Formats: sequence, C-alpha cells, structure tokens
Amino acid sequence: MIGQLAFVFPGQGSQRVGMGSELRSERPDLFDRYFSAAEAASGLPLARLALEGPLERLTETDAAQPALFALSLALAEAAGELGLSAALLAGHSLGEYTAAVASGALPLEDGMQLVARRGRLMADIQSTTPGTMAAIIGLDREAVEQLCARASELGEVGLANLNSPQQIVVSGERSAVERLIELADEAGAKRAIPLQVGAAFHSAMMAPVARELGSAMEDVSFDDPRVPIVSNASAQVLRTGGEIRDALIEQIDSPVLWASCVQTLIDGGCTTFLELGPGRVLSGLVRQIDRSLETVAAESVAKLSEFAAG
Repeated sequence: MIGQLAFVFPGQGSQRVGMGSELRSERPDLFDRYFSAAEAASGLPLARLALEGPLERLTETDAAQPALFALSLALAEAAGELGLSAALLAGHSLGEYTAAVASGALPLEDGMQLVARRGRLMADIQSTTPGTMAAIIGLDREAVEQLCARASELGEVGLANLNSPQQIVVSGERSAVERLIELADEAGAKRAIPLQVGAAFHSAMMAPVARELGSAMEDVSFDDPRVPIVSNASAQVLRTGGEIRDALIEQIDSPVLWASCVQTLIDGGCTTFLELGPGRVLSGLVRQIDRSLETVAAESVAKLSEFAAG
C-alpha cells in the first residue's frame, strides 16, 4: 500500500471551531476520554470550545494547545487501532509534545499536564514580555537572516520557523519585526505577513518558559520511545527518553527547523506523511518541500479507514 510512513502532528494555528466534531460522532469514547483528560489538566471547557467556539477563545494559547494535543492523540490511537504504524514521528512546535506521547516516551497524564502548563506559560508571557511574529514568503534563509541583522537595531528579532524553502517565520520585539517586514518587502519578498500573536514564540524571549518547563520535567519519567522522533530544534532522530526530554525544552526558545525535519524523515525512508489533527498545514508544507511525497491529512476515523484500506 505504502512505503515507510511518518506520522506528523500539527501545532498551534491549526485550530478551528468544529475540530473534533467528526471524531465525536464516530468515536465518542475516544473524543471524551482525551478531551476530559485535557480539561482536567487545563481547567478549561476544551470540548465545548473545540466544537462550538468562540474562535477568539479557542485561539488563545492556553486553550488551543491542550485542545489540539487531545484531538491529535485521539486520532493517533484510532490510527493504531486500524493497524497503521509509523517508522518515524515528528510534530511542529506543540506537535512535538504530541509525538512524545504517541511514541510512548512521555506518559499521557504527564504530557497533558506539561502541555497545559506550556500553554499557560506562553499565554502569561504575552503580558510580561510582549512580542510578535511574521511570515516571510519568497526569500531564502540567508536573505532573511541578513534582514534580521539589520532590523535588530530596533530590538530582538530572529528566525522562528523554517517551514519550507518558500516560507520562513521570524519572531521578536514588535518594532524589530515591523521593520523586518518593511525590509522584506523592499528585498522582493512575495509576501511579508504579520501574524496575529502576542508573543515572540521560538525566540530567545521564550527563555523563561523553557526554564520553567525544564523544572517541571525534572519530576517526569521519560522512557525510550517505541518509535523514534525527529527533533524540531536539531532535525536529528531521537531514540532515548533523555534526548526527547532535552528536545522538548530546547524547542521552546529555538527555531523550528521543519524543512530539515522533513528531509530527515525522507532520509529515514519515509515517503508517506499522515497528518493527525485538524487542517492541512503540515501536509501543505511537506508538499512545498518535496512534491513527490504522498501526504494525507486525517481528522476523522473515516479518513483514516480510507487511508488504511488504500
């Protein structure tokens, strides 16, 4: 049916009102079990927010992260029940925490607590250390790095997500990011788009969050994964629990090297990418990186069953 299969898990930004509605109809047991656990960890009505919104509240960091985490893990369990198994796993930002649980390295309950805490810490830092982000489309890494160096005269700014050869996200202080957008337009970028976020995720400004999560992980026991994970921060294959723990901390204030992660998955023999979560963000990025790859976005048991029968 397929060659080597990679499971990939989306991060914040993929959320939408109605996410999980198909799964709730098909497998209410799975939906309720994972969302109940996420609600207990976060103290938020995540099932209602996922199904009914409002979008403004669902999009807030403390709600979006545990809601996405719960849905993706429920879909991963459904995939396993259908006999689908991955050779390698990867997740984008928050999705790397999902991959850690799906791999067996991080216990589910501990993962729920960490993700809920991650979401709260990232929401809190928006008020204490505000920042912003922007997507630059049509300039390569070297060009964007040069623009960051110029814009840094106005404040902290740097690479946050290297999503594909065509899309790089920068992160930092608002004045510096706004200046970089101007410079990118002047340099011939196809588009330079400010993102609707209130903090500089995956930048040095997230160091306090990394420290607090690192402290929280001291009490968590990580096992070696059943399926290896490709790290956001290094794009290396992680095969031990200690490596995964370190990677989950490092990624908080480091760029997400998604294009390099996909190349590592390809080098590991993966030719088919199954995106487990709402939307098609990662499927689209994978296709930008290599159009020869098969990508499947699955948000329902019906879609998973269709793929498994393939």
